[in-house]
Amino acid sequence: MEPDVQYAVGLDIGDGESSLCWLPTHGRKRARVYTRGTDGAAIVTALGRKRLDQRKYEYVIGEAAVLAKDVLHFSVNFKTRPDPESLAAPESVRFAQILLTEFFSRHPEVGRDCVVYVGHPTGWDPESVTTYRQHFSSMDQPVRLVPESQSALVHVRDRRAGRREAHKFDRVLVVDIGSSTTDCTFVEDLIPQNLQVGSDLGCSLIDQDLAKKVREAFAGNKEFTKALDQDGSEEMLRLVCRRAKEAQFTGTDVRLQELQAGCDTRFTPFVNPALSWLRSVDIPRRVVRGPGGWAERFADILTEVRGLLGEVRPELVVITGGGSRMPVVRQLCLDSFPEAALENDTDPYLSVARGLASVGRHRVNVARFRHDIQALKDRPAFEEKIRIGLLDAFDEAKNTLLTGLLERANDVNASAHDEQEIDALIHRLTGMDQVLARLRVRLSAELTPMALDVCRSYSIRDDRFALDLFLPGIIGTAISARIRPMWRTLRAAQIVLSSFKLLKWPTMFGLKYLKKHPYAVSPAQLKGAGVIVAAALGLTKATEAGARQLIRTTLQKAQLVFRDPVRVTCSVLPR
Repeated sequence: MEPDVQYAVGLDIGDGESSLCWLPTHGRKRARVYTRGTDGAAIVTALGRKRLDQRKYEYVIGEAAVLAKDVLHFSVNFKTRPDPESLAAPESVRFAQILLTEFFSRHPEVGRDCVVYVGHPTGWDPESVTTYRQHFSSMDQPVRLVPESQSALVHVRDRRAGRREAHKFDRVLVVDIGSSTTDCTFVEDLIPQNLQVGSDLGCSLIDQDLAKKVREAFAGNKEFTKALDQDGSEEMLRLVCRRAKEAQFTGTDVRLQELQAGCDTRFTPFVNPALSWLRSVDIPRRVVRGPGGWAERFADILTEVRGLLGEVRPELVVITGGGSRMPVVRQLCLDSFPEAALENDTDPYLSVARGLASVGRHRVNVARFRHDIQALKDRPAFEEKIRIGLLDAFDEAKNTLLTGLLERANDVNASAHDEQEIDALIHRLTGMDQVLARLRVRLSAELTPMALDVCRSYSIRDDRFALDLFLPGIIGTAISARIRPMWRTLRAAQIVLSSFKLLKWPTMFGLKYLKKHPYAVSPAQLKGAGVIVAAALGLTKATEAGARQLIRTTLQKAQLVFRDPVRVTCSVLPR
């Protein structure tokens, strides 16, 4: 089970921008978003080496890796599938380690007691995910990997949980559109199915297409071409294209102005012309929706998803990720799934990070819930209710058997020689099945309120919990085992009662019957009951009363003894 920690940290490493959120695992507070300088909540996924002196340098991340004047080399858009054959950690892992180290230095209380949840593209194969996880093993904090689209789904579910008027959807398709991949997860009856599509379709393809068009537009500009030959120029050009794309989709130019004013002067000969050209291009229509463009490929992905789902159709389509801000995404999803409701996240670039932190809190609370439910069975009050219930069930079985014997039940005299036959006979005469059924109902009624108290402490509604009790067969076996040693005495006494009915007829008829059925009143059997045939024949009234009293006394003395404390096994099943 997940360790009982105080905080859950969610880290979404995007191909263009990353984000980090954290929240306490106790309570229901919303996730806090980590911001750093000019990066804000969306941290540029960039890694650079900053010179300290002639021999020393340090790694820097975010906008500092792009805009600082003394950065020797930087890289962006480096979120790729890890190579299982390579021992070297990918740049995305190094970026994440630096970001987390910085975060924990500013929030040491979180770093001392947390689990970190890192997202990975849903379409990655298990071997790549395992390799990615191994690269994070050097962290001081435990790190878990979670598919990004599933994380976004958890965030959407949490957000919808607060809406009382929200319709419940049993079939949900989550489309998470990031820079490097488009992840699709279909959820039916709360069971997620990661669809192996879109692993090569990210919005960074739009940036690459724009960069190609920029180079083509300025192919004859020598100064422009020379500037592009410098270290880091390709990364800078892709970043410029990304910002220009986002500016047109969000209707703002602020990020472009910051980039133009802050970049290294080495890049000015191509940054300024590129920005001017990009402003003049209708990126959504000419590039994204153009023939063979990103939108066409995205539509193909949705068609593939419909094929994988077969006849099943989602009732709700949730689109998240930074790419979901493009209007064409919403339109294509409506075209592909016209029968489904469509929902956008208000802050799509934070959906995965918030969902990862929420996944952490849910897992920790599930572990706590399991622990508290398991501990419930060890409470004295819990054990006492079970103990009393078992004793009352034993008394009920005895009383049923007593009534049956005193009423001269027809099947009492059936031949039973070995223990299995005797146990089966006792099982029928005690009404064991009915006794155990009533015991199950009683224990459910008495134990459920105690379990519901635990559920309520975790904000689990009463109608979401059901206590299923499974009474092991050993209970009936134990009751039969306590009666079996007395069975010869009880049966012999019952034989006397059965014979007494015949003794009301002429004695000769009774003697003929006894000779015909010698097994019914054999001396060995009657000896066990402390009664002899002569007494039965000579003192009929007294013998009947004695046999009835013997049955009562024998059963009254029977006790269900607990040699060990009550043992209860508690299993928590997911619902």
